[in-house]
Amino acid sequence: MKTIQLWMTALVLTIGSSAALTSCSNEDYAVQQPIQQPVILKGKAAVEWTRNHLDSLVNVYMADCGNLLDPDMTRDLLKCIGYTRLNVFDYREAGWLIDSVVFIRLMDRAEAANNRTILFTMGMYGCGKTTSLNNNPDLKKLVSEVGVVSEGAYNNVKYFDEMVAKSGNRGFAPHLIYVYNDAETGYTNCMERLIHSNRAVTCEAYIAVFPQYQGRVEYIEEHYPDMKFYCLDNSHNNGGRRVTTEEAKQWDYTMTEDLQQKLYAIKQSYIDSGKLTAEQIAALQ
Repeated sequence: MKTIQLWMTALVLTIGSSAALTSCSNEDYAVQQPIQQPVILKGKAAVEWTRNHLDSLVNVYMADCGNLLDPDMTRDLLKCIGYTRLNVFDYREAGWLIDSVVFIRLMDRAEAANNRTILFTMGMYGCGKTTSLNNNPDLKKLVSEVGVVSEGAYNNVKYFDEMVAKSGNRGFAPHLIYVYNDAETGYTNCMERLIHSNRAVTCEAYIAVFPQYQGRVEYIEEHYPDMKFYCLDNSHNNGGRRVTTEEAKQWDYTMTEDLQQKLYAIKQSYIDSGKLTAEQIAALQ
């Protein structure tokens, strides 16, 4: 990430310097110019800015990403216009724009290396995908060997279908690693991640998204019978145990009223703990 940050700094300085020079007359050089404050752009304005700087942004990302498309990392490129990780909604569409081009570039790179394989990772927020992969050496090795890795929650199965179709049209053979964790542990992981990396998931969003995975194993088997499919059970952060698809069909994504109250209690316990900043607490509301 240091490379991305350095390139991004250079990009911002270049853009800012260009704008400043364009607006200066000869007389202006004798006058000390005020320090420019960062421009904050959100929503449609962020999308338009991203579109105007898309090639540069993608080049910055591609310089240090290896074979990985990670939406959290692509959004980090938007910090120069106000993204803080606590305001994902304001930069979601701009991030998707970067993702769409990075995905094509990664496939181009993999094709040039004659490696038409792609690995998708799937699982609810805070399920522990990275930990689970690190605890399964064969799958960790697979991540390093495939042409493209598309990291994500993929709670929206239609988006997953679109990504598989795009790669399939280019002749890529797909793999899928799907990770499960119980809701209480998963949301606790989200709160811990908020403390350490400033990435916020509201309780309401978690409650709404969690049930969307119900029947996901059956869906994958029905629609992608030839896809190489690996299921990891990380319940209670047990490390990500490899299970069969029949075992994975027993994963429970039911969101009861009692479970909702437990999740809200977890949220409140972190707010009361004093571990969160005022900005992080505000992002949970």
